[in-house]
Amino acid sequence: ALTNGKYKSCLHRAVVKKESERRSLAFFLCPNKEKTVGPPEELLRRDGWRRAYPDFTWAALFDFTQKHYRADTNTLDAFSSWMCPELSPFTKQYTSS
Repeated sequence: ALTNGKYKSCLHRAVVKKESERRSLAFFLCPNKEKTVGPPEELLRRDGWRRAYPDFTWAALFDFTQKHYRADTNTLDAFSSWMCPELSPFTKQYTSS
């Protein structure tokens, strides 16, 4: 949503040898729950104002992942379809407001 679908996250996992110790550093993003999530206006302008996803709040996404759909590679598409059920996930295009 932040990049209008241009950049995708990747799945990852750690494989560690039994003989060595593993250390991890976790980073959690915890923005204000009422913060609106959407791509920068400059990116939308370059895309001809065509949006891949609707704007939403972090609270709405968190609620969705806790009550309706656990996070995976399809979460954002499932969330967008849940927010705007009248739009097909295969042909969705949102207009900027």
